[in-house]
Parts: sequence; structure tokens; C-alpha cells
Amino acid sequence: MTILGNENFRMELSDRGALQSLILQGDPSEMNWVVDPSYLKEAGYADTDKLFGEWTIELDGNIIKSTDLLPKITPEGKHRVIVDFEGAPIAIRLTYSLEDERLRWTIEAMNRSTQSVRINGLHVWFSLAYVMYRDENVQRNMSQSCAVFPHLGGDFAKIAAIRRSNEAPHLGVYGVQGRTVTVGTYCSYKNRFLEQVSPSLDGLLYHRLSLVEDGSSMTESAAADWIYGGAYSPLDLDAGETSSWEYIFHPCQNRDDFYRQGMAYGHPRWSYTPVLTRGGRFEAVVDLPQGQALRELRLYNTSPATELIRQENITNEAVRLESGSSYNISLQRLEPGEHKLELGLEDGRTDILVWNVLESIDRILEKRAEWLVNNNFGGTGEAERPYAFRPLSNQGESLGKVAFLLMKNSMAKAVPEQVAKAEIAAVLDVKEHWFEGGDFNHPRPLYGEFYRIYDLDYIGHVFYLLSRMDGSLLKIHSPREYLQWAAEIMCLRLDPERHSGQREQDESRLNGIFVLYILDLLEALKQSGLSEEYKRLLTLWEQFGRNLETGIQQYEGAITEHFYDNAGFGPTCETLCHLGNKEEAQRYGQLILANIGFSNDYRVQNPDRWWEALSYMIHSLWGGLVAGASRVAYEFLGDPEYLEAAYRSTMAVFNCYDWNVRSTPRRLLPGEAASTYSVAAPNLNMPELSRNRFGQSVFVGASDSLFASLFSGVTGDDWDMGEELVAYLMGFGTTTYLYRDPRGKMRCINGYIEEDSEGWIVTSYAAYPSRYVLLEDKLEYRTTEGILEPRVRLAGGGIFSPCL
Repeated sequence: MTILGNENFRMELSDRGALQSLILQGDPSEMNWVVDPSYLKEAGYADTDKLFGEWTIELDGNIIKSTDLLPKITPEGKHRVIVDFEGAPIAIRLTYSLEDERLRWTIEAMNRSTQSVRINGLHVWFSLAYVMYRDENVQRNMSQSCAVFPHLGGDFAKIAAIRRSNEAPHLGVYGVQGRTVTVGTYCSYKNRFLEQVSPSLDGLLYHRLSLVEDGSSMTESAAADWIYGGAYSPLDLDAGETSSWEYIFHPCQNRDDFYRQGMAYGHPRWSYTPVLTRGGRFEAVVDLPQGQALRELRLYNTSPATELIRQENITNEAVRLESGSSYNISLQRLEPGEHKLELGLEDGRTDILVWNVLESIDRILEKRAEWLVNNNFGGTGEAERPYAFRPLSNQGESLGKVAFLLMKNSMAKAVPEQVAKAEIAAVLDVKEHWFEGGDFNHPRPLYGEFYRIYDLDYIGHVFYLLSRMDGSLLKIHSPREYLQWAAEIMCLRLDPERHSGQREQDESRLNGIFVLYILDLLEALKQSGLSEEYKRLLTLWEQFGRNLETGIQQYEGAITEHFYDNAGFGPTCETLCHLGNKEEAQRYGQLILANIGFSNDYRVQNPDRWWEALSYMIHSLWGGLVAGASRVAYEFLGDPEYLEAAYRSTMAVFNCYDWNVRSTPRRLLPGEAASTYSVAAPNLNMPELSRNRFGQSVFVGASDSLFASLFSGVTGDDWDMGEELVAYLMGFGTTTYLYRDPRGKMRCINGYIEEDSEGWIVTSYAAYPSRYVLLEDKLEYRTTEGILEPRVRLAGGGIFSPCL
């Protein structure tokens, strides 16, 4: 073992030269920022060949691994060590140097032979502590684990490692020499769901830097990836030639400090619009580090109608700001599609932004609704569950499709066929499938010996939304009867005494998506004169709130079926807001902020989850619901950081519905959807998922017992979808927000603003624009019910009015 240290870092290298401990001095938690082999042994994970600094290289079709070689480790004083791997045509040298506040990590590939050698791949394990620990008090997961958000493309790769508690110090890693082609992941995990254990799932992601990648690690993705694909190529090293890559590790306090440190290491700094809608305005500001100068700006985008990649030189669109080293770019985009903005500097280096232009979202939602009723509804010809929406599932999450149809039809002009099929599915499938004999007192044990309490959340939501429909659209029961059913289901869900199984009793005390509608349901019961149901549900809700607040200090709300889960702390933060407990909501809100990505690529800005993809991913359901919780936190807590995080992550989720995306192997038709997008490339567990959209049908026949059991008969890719669209419709689907940044400049979220002599004109991106909010001035403008106003004026005196 080799130990290095100074005033800011303490690090240990194994006898193999792998970094097995990296601690920031002065960190109260003494977090190890890299995967610890002692934890792997403790948890029963055997992947010790993926520790930080292990590597593989592909030479002319031959693969050489560092684990097959014996390195020479040479300490040079207390602050520097060199790890040399010889015995192949290409020698690899890793150098670790502690320099004041930073760690400098250098990787060199040296051709020791007498002839040219082609490198097809050089991959170095970059195993930061992205770990979900098997620990129910969750403090270990908060203080000893991090989310990892990469920024790729061009010459300025960087990676933000954010502690899950959101408590500084965090860790920034900055590429200062050589290009990082891509960042892949491999997942090790334990899955005990079928053992009737809750929590049941833990695991970790090993990250891998590809310094050379010819595309063979992910052939399907590489062929489709017009954004990053230009970097996929082999590297030829002449005899005696050396290629080098260098990274700086530096602690940072927050997202702003991460980018500030990047500028200190020569990285341009961007603020930009990650996603807009057709006809909207892309806005970006880039600050250039000292000594750098702008050469050109090139914009690449895909055509909605063809496979062509269009290129524009937009250098003249860059307006130099007063600072002299900053530029503003403002572009109106009339066609949807992905965009890549490439910044060229005078020294020849480049940086990129990846952003997206969506169809108008009301059109996306209408096409989605049409697709569901035309393609996913079973009908009488189906032998199994004829009135269910496909793909068939025992998980209540699948009912999000029904909830979405009902929510959309309550906000836009109703389509009777859509409401009718949603009602049929609710009464003839949901009621009969999830309850024995359709009796709400007897949930059916669909998972062998148990039933999921969480399923009741989704079922209750469906019946509550049915109760909101105009009675003339309903054909089987009345709105009042559906309201009574929703109350009955929620009373069952929240009452531990009504469940005989220990798992069910435990889960009834945990949070869930019922927070989206519980207050509205209570109000509806009160207004409808259903006093008995109202009193019973109110008592249970108040009891739930008291129990939740009792365990809040231990962060018990962060646990669901998983040891640490944004499906726990997202709704818990939202519930605490509704209960008026702002102090504790703020504590859980920090977990949300640490969980939502930030990057130069809009697809990396989603809430952090891994288990469906076995990799960092956009998950439609919990991506949208955690984003929604962040928006609610903004309205109650007032910090614009929640609002910014909510919007960028909500918009990332629409990648699962966007039929204009051309950078992923899985293409979508208008209205079609896929429940998951695997962000990492490559996804080393399933390389075909790399930067690809998919559904649980990919797991049919999987060796994992849970996947094989749950997904054996699945045929569709739009699994667990719809509830996130409901959350969108409850927030950004109607509302555009204004706020002032720290410099006092007016900003707009979910739209854009233009200043004139009378104030501001605000244009909304909302699907059904009817609400405008300037929270800090306590200004809110709502249109008359049924009236949509995509543009309003905010006068300088603080008055909203229609924009004529």
C-alpha cells in the first residue's frame, strides 16, 4: 500500500497501483470518494478488477488488462507516485501528484515497440463512490456516496461528483489535456425483491473513461450518435510516440463553484437553455477564461423530415458583452430537433453544448393520447385482461397511462373515446385485477405472497381523476361513486391496521405518489358532502403526517423498496411542504438538488436513478415525479435553485416521448414512447442500451430472477409511463415562472421574456398556458377557466395583463 497526503488530500494506492481511498482533509464525514475494496468484500461484490486506475487496452484486436500485469510503483516523496505497466507494445503510466488544493492525475500511453501500433480502445476505470449502501438509516448513503454528472464533447470534459446529502465539499474533475471520448458504467447489484424483503435493492456503478474508443464498445449507439460519434476512432501511435491525458481533481462547494473552478483550469463557462419548444428562443451566455479568444460558433441540428445533419456558422450571432470575454447567443428555432452548438477557440480547442427543441408539448400530449387508445388498449379480443392498457403489468405504475388520459381530457377539449376507454379499463380491469372479486377490502397478492401498498396510490389516483370528469362523459358509474371509491382505496392505503402482512404494514407508513392528489381528494370529499369518508381519510392523513414527522430526523422518508430512493425523498419533500413543515422540507429538498443532474448535455440533467437501466438513466416515471417535487419545493421554499432543477429535469424526461430525436438507435413514431433512456455510453451491462431508449421488454428472458419474473411476457417499451405527465400538467403544463437572478436580472422558466419600454412580454412553453408567477413579488396571474394565454405582459409596475 502506498499513502500520499497533504493539507487537502489523503490517498491510498493498493499494491496494484489502484486508487482505493481518496479523502478530502477537513471533510467532517471523511468520505472516501472512490470505490472502496473493503466495502466490496463486505457487500459481496467481486468486481475488484474495476477499481479506480485499472484499465484495458485493445491493440489490433487483442485486449490487454491491467489486472494481468504486475505494475511497478515508484513513490517520489510524499506527494507523488508513478505506476508503470510494462510487458506490452504499449506501456501505460499513471501518475498521481498532490499539488496544494488539487490532485493531478496523468495517464500516458507510450509505444515501446519499433513500429506503429493501432489502439482501438483505451479504457480506464474511474470508479468514484457511486454506491447505494445497504443501510436503512440512510446517513451512510447521504454522506458517503455521490451522484456523477459528466460533461463531454470537445476538449473540455469535466465531471461533477455531488455528495448525495448536497453538503460540501463535493468533487470536481477537469480534463486539462487530451480528449475524453465518453464515460461508460458497469453495475453490480443485489436484488431481493422476490424474497419479500423491503428494502430489497442495492448496488453501485463503476464509471469508465474511454480515452480512445472506436465505437466497438457500443456499435448500435455509435452508428446513430451524430452528436458524439465523430470522436469514435482508433489512435495510431508511431514507434516511440506518447499520448497523454491529464485530469485535475479539485473540491468544490456547489454547482456554481464547480463551474468557477473549471474556468480557473481553462474551461469555458456556459449558462444556456437546455430545452425549448418549437418557435421558442434558445439563449446562452459563454464566459471565456483569461487568455482565450472566440474563433467561431457552429450549430449542427437534425432535420425532422430527413436524416441530414445541417450545419450553420452562427459566429455573427454572438454578441460580445461589456466584460469583453463573455458572449450572448440568442436564436429563435422554428423546427424541432436536437442541436449541437460547437464553440471553436483561437488555440484550436473546442467545447460543445447539446440542447433540444421539442414539438409544442400540447401536440406531444395529444399524439400520446391517440397512440394509447389506438395501440395500447386491449379490447374484447384479448384473452388476458382484455380491458387493460398494454403492456400488461402487476405494478400499479402501469396505471399512469389511464391517469394521464383522464388528466389531459380534463384540461383540454375532451375526446369521448379516450375517456370511455380509460373508464372501462378502470372498472373492468383495474378493480377486478388488483382486488379479489373487485372488493377494495381485499387486495390481490399479485407478487406471490404479498401485494404492494404503492400500487394503491396509482389506483386511487385513477378513480379520483374519474370523479373529476364531466358526468356526461362517464358511461358506467357516476363521478360521486368514483370519488367514494378513491376515498375507500386511500383509507386502505394509509391504515396499517388493515393489512395482515408485515411488509404491507411497513409500506403503508411510507410516502408515495398519493401526495399528488390527497389534498384535492379531501377537498372534493368535503365539497361533495361525503362527510363520513372525509373525516375518516382526514384522520388517517393527519396521522400519517405525524408519523412522517416523527421519523424525519433520521431521513426515513428516503427509503422505499430500495435502501435510498428518490421515489422516497422526492414525495417526502413534497408532503412536508403540504404539511407546512418548511424546515424539514428543506432538509429533504437538499437530497433532491443533489439528485438532479447538470451538464452541457440536456440528456444528463435528469434525476439520478440506475436500477431499470443498470446505469445512469432518464426514468420517465420517477424522473418526472422527482422533478415535480422540486417544482413544488420552489413554490413553498422560494429558492430558484429548485425551480431551475425542476425544469431542466422535467424537459429531459420528454426525451422518452420525443419522436424527432435522431441520436439514439431506438426511434419513436409520433405518440410512441419508451420508459427509459440509458444515459451512459457504453452501458457495459447491456451495450445495446448505450445512449438508447428502451422499455422492460429488453429484459424478457433475463438471467436476473426478478426481471425474468416481472417481464417474461412483456412486449412493449412504454412501461410505467403517464404519471409523470400528470405531474407535468399540474405544474409546467400550465405555469410559467419569472424570477430575478443574483444580479437582479429578470429570468424566465418554461418560456422566454423580451423587454420593451413598458416592461416584459412573456411567452410560455406550457402545453396549456394559464398561469404566470413571479413568486418573490407575490405576483400571480391566472386566466379565466378554459382560456389559454400563451403570451402576457408584465408591466414595470408589477401588473400582469393579456398581451394583445
